[in-house]
Amino acid sequence: MDENENWANRRIVSINRPAYTQKEFDSNFGNKSEGDAKNGSKIRQILGKLSPINLLGTFTILSFISEYNFKKNLITDVLSGLTVGVMHIPSSLAYGALTSLNPVHGLYTSFFAGITYIFFGTSKHLSVGTFAVTSLIVYSTITRLEAEYPELAFPNSFQNSTSTEGPSMEFKIKIATGLAFWCGVIQILFSLLKFGSISKFLSQPLLRGFTTAAAFHVFSSQMKHIFGIYYVNRKRRKFFKLVFLYLRLFQNIEQINWAAFIFSIVCIVFLYLTRTQINERFKTQLKNIPLPIELFVIIVGTVVSNLAELNKNYGMTVVGSIPKGFPEPQLPEFNLLMDMILDAIILSVIAYATSLSVSDLFARKHKYKIDSNKEFFALGVSNIANSFFQSFVSCGSLSRTVVADSSGGKTQLVTIIASSVVLTVMLWIGPFLEQLPKACLGAIIVAALLNLLLQVRDLPYYWRLDKLDFITWIVTFVSTIILDVDFGLCIGFLTVLFLNTYRSQNLQVKIQGRVKDFEFYRPVDKYLATEQESIRVVYPNQSIYFVTSDIFKQQLNFSCPSKSNMITDLSLIENCKINYGCGAGPEKSDLEIKIDETENDTLDSSKKFETIIIDFSDVQFVDEAGCKCLKEIIRDYESDNIQILFACCNENVIDYFKRMKMELDDRIFLTVQDAVSSKLC
Repeated sequence: MDENENWANRRIVSINRPAYTQKEFDSNFGNKSEGDAKNGSKIRQILGKLSPINLLGTFTILSFISEYNFKKNLITDVLSGLTVGVMHIPSSLAYGALTSLNPVHGLYTSFFAGITYIFFGTSKHLSVGTFAVTSLIVYSTITRLEAEYPELAFPNSFQNSTSTEGPSMEFKIKIATGLAFWCGVIQILFSLLKFGSISKFLSQPLLRGFTTAAAFHVFSSQMKHIFGIYYVNRKRRKFFKLVFLYLRLFQNIEQINWAAFIFSIVCIVFLYLTRTQINERFKTQLKNIPLPIELFVIIVGTVVSNLAELNKNYGMTVVGSIPKGFPEPQLPEFNLLMDMILDAIILSVIAYATSLSVSDLFARKHKYKIDSNKEFFALGVSNIANSFFQSFVSCGSLSRTVVADSSGGKTQLVTIIASSVVLTVMLWIGPFLEQLPKACLGAIIVAALLNLLLQVRDLPYYWRLDKLDFITWIVTFVSTIILDVDFGLCIGFLTVLFLNTYRSQNLQVKIQGRVKDFEFYRPVDKYLATEQESIRVVYPNQSIYFVTSDIFKQQLNFSCPSKSNMITDLSLIENCKINYGCGAGPEKSDLEIKIDETENDTLDSSKKFETIIIDFSDVQFVDEAGCKCLKEIIRDYESDNIQILFACCNENVIDYFKRMKMELDDRIFLTVQDAVSSKLC
């Protein structure tokens, strides 16, 4: 098929209209009442937010109750809630122990966080409760403040007493609840400031590198339970903490409790094999509902511990006293704000980013919308509620949410039922778990971390995909391992900002030409495009601001050389010859040859155009530095009688031009073709 037949089979687009500047187009077709509407809309928005109806809209549970379909969802939600509730029990106990608190505090966290979240959260599937990474950061904060305030953490030590567990546990609870309170305050503040998009700054390589390193920290923290080696270490090390942890562990290796070690290994192998060989292999037959193998391990571990008296006969450490009933409400610790503010900010962002990613995943799957700012608010309220009931920072869990969805859960009734299961354990079953070996909880945590640890397999993928993403992953992982989770995340975040700034410096200015007789303008080095006589169209591929303004000017001068550019180049050549002897001797230096070629190109190119049209299609914004750069460009080129025009500017750019009083109305055209046509008339 030849080109003529190709054209014959296509629809023809024929447009006949005058060339417009942006000002002319807006005056003819713009909404003239828009400005007045905007002035009054801000006031109406503020007043609208304070209206009773809008305030009631904050309580998303009201819409959930009014829209609930009992006939369609009740049975599946109840069954799914029971399944998720069973999952909550072992994970809550394990992650409660991970924080170094009594495991029952994990149950408190899962119950109060879940019940509070459903009043304000917009996700229908998210399961809020304990989470490995947030529990680790709570543990890290507790151990750091214990080392900084030994007189509060171990008050009996200063009274020549060997019993420090009671007072130390009280201090730990104060730290955990204070951290939850300030984390909740920060999350609510971020919600009110509309910082819901803050999670976008945490790239996937950063999060995956961080969670992999954090999982290794969690894994290492359980070695004392796996080996049954317990020792007092009051010296807080911020750098190379894991190195000293393993060094201390091997120094005390002769104290290994073989019963605890064997018990742990058996539990880990059993959990791993069941998860991979039964839950994964027979996923279809199980209707995507995994066997609650962790709960089975806890029950069997408790029974075996009671029958064999593992604590008495083999010296295995057990959970110990578990209070029955509701925790007594108490005020969180307010006095240590400045000591935990960094941890609170990191926790609030990590918990939010993790929860939002899970919520967004299932919202897309089931085609409903979530409000990122309301999610921030819901998590903040949940954490503040936790802080008054001896609980620590909560977070959404992917594994529990997957189970809730795969088992047929459709609404947050699943959370209500799951919280009821947790409440049952809190009120009546807790004391029966007092003989549960800590090695059993350590094994559950280690087995649950395997998928996170295997994220190291991301490295070949990121190496092939993007070297800068690979660097982000490595830097975040290494800094988190060497330093600690708080510093590691901060360094990873700074790395992302630095590399994104580095990416933005890769601004290019392409020369564009017209494709055939169309109105399309494309880069001449990639398309069969020709330049208009006396007109040069250029296209910057990024925004022009303080980082890229100088680069843009250099690239534009290279693409569109003028007499002033040529004079500058010639002065540089002359200075090079006088001071450095460029070109001296029988053979020309490489430097002179390169400059000569540029000089010749400059002389030829300077005769080719009288107008430069800058296509702003990909320029999303400009700042003060960018505007000053454009002013200099206009001044320099117009001194050589070369006019500068702009095309395809978005509203934000035009508004900023007006605020900078640049008076470019007659230079800004609707499209590149409008600008070209205005010069060819």
